[in-house]
Amino acid sequence: MIITIGGQKGGTGKTTIATELVVYLSSKGHNVLLIDADDQGTATDFSDSRADSLGETGYTTIQLREKTLSTEVPKFSGIYDYIIIDAGGFDSISQRYAISLSDKYLVVFKPESFALWTTGQVEEMISLSATGNSHLKCYSCLNMGWPSGQDNEDSATLLQESSLIEFLPAVIVRRKAFTDAGGSGLSVHERKPKDEKAQQEIVNLIELLLEA
Repeated sequence: MIITIGGQKGGTGKTTIATELVVYLSSKGHNVLLIDADDQGTATDFSDSRADSLGETGYTTIQLREKTLSTEVPKFSGIYDYIIIDAGGFDSISQRYAISLSDKYLVVFKPESFALWTTGQVEEMISLSATGNSHLKCYSCLNMGWPSGQDNEDSATLLQESSLIEFLPAVIVRRKAFTDAGGSGLSVHERKPKDEKAQQEIVNLIELLLEA
C-alpha cells in the first residue's frame, strides 16, 4: 500500500505524522519504505537521527523528487508492505506525482483559518493529479490541535464539508512529546518519559487511516 502525507500549508506537522506512521508499521513487523519527497528533507533528517540514537531505523529511507517518483516507486511496490511518501506542504510536482501513485492520501491541517482556507486548493490538486488513479482515497486530519476549546470542533466541521476528502475524527494535540521524540529520531512510543495521551492520539489516527 502506498500512502502519501501532504497538503498545501507548511508547518502542520506532516513529517511528524509520516514518521510516526512509519515507525508504527515497522514495529508491527511490516517491511516499510519511507520516501522523502520534500525538498526540506526533514524525514531524512529524522531517519539519520534515529540511526544515531538506536543504531538502526527499522525501515528503509530514500529521497525521490518529481518525475523519479513515477519511475521508481512502482519498482518498490512488490518489495515493501507499505510505502509512505512525505510530500511536503505545498503544491509541487513531487506531491502531484505522489498523489497519482497512492492508494491513500492524507492531508494534514492545523485548526486555524489560514490552513483551512487551503482545502479548495488541495481538492483542485487532487483532481488534477489523480487522473487515472481510480483507487485513490483521500482523507484529512487535524494535527497540532488545542488541548481544549471550540477551535478543534469548528475546524473539524469545516473539513467535513469536503465531498472529496473524508475527515478522520482523530485530533493530534500540540504536545512537547512529539517535538522531543522527533528531534531524537524516535516515535512518542519510544520516548521517555511516556506521554500516554500523545501515544493514544497518534494510534487513534493511524488506526483510522489504515482501516479507512
